[in-house]
Amino acid sequence: MVLLAASGFNLLKVNPGLVIWTLATFSIVVIVLKKFAWDKILHALEERASGIQDDIGKAESLRKEAELSLKEYKDKLHQATEEAHKIVEEGKRDALALRSKLTEETNQEVKNIKDSALREIELAKSKALSEMQTQIVEMSVLIASEILEKQLKKEDYISFVEKEISKLDKLKLK
Repeated sequence: MVLLAASGFNLLKVNPGLVIWTLATFSIVVIVLKKFAWDKILHALEERASGIQDDIGKAESLRKEAELSLKEYKDKLHQATEEAHKIVEEGKRDALALRSKLTEETNQEVKNIKDSALREIELAKSKALSEMQTQIVEMSVLIASEILEKQLKKEDYISFVEKEISKLDKLKLK
C-alpha cells in the first residue's frame, strides 16, 4: 500500500470517470449474466436444493428404518435372553429331578442290598445254629453212650438232648 501511495495511486481518492466505467462494466456483466446464465444458475440451485431435500428425506426415512430395525433387534434380543433363561431354568429343574431320582434309586438299591445281606446272615446263622445243634446232639449221644457204656438208640438220645436244648433256649429267652 505504501508503494501504491508512493506511485501516486490513492485508493481513498474518488475518480468520477473510474466510477462511471466501473458501474457500466458491472451493469453489463449483470445484464449478460441475467440474460444467459441467471436462469441456469437458479435452475442449478433449485435442483441442488431439491436434491438436498430428497437426500434429507431419504436420510430421515433411513433413520426411521434404522430405529425400527434397532427396536426389532432389541425385542428379538430380549426374547432370546428370556428364552435362554427359561432353558437354563428348565435344565436346572431337570438336573434336580434327575439327581433326586438317582438318589432315591441309589438309596433303594442300598436298602435292598442291606436287606438281602441281613437275610443271608440270618439264613447262615440259622443254618450254623442248626448244624451246631445237630453236632451237639450227636456228640452228646456219643459221649453219653460212652459214659453209660451201653448203646441205646441214637434217636432216643437225640430227642432227650433236643428237649434239654429247648429248655435251655426257653430259659435264655426269659
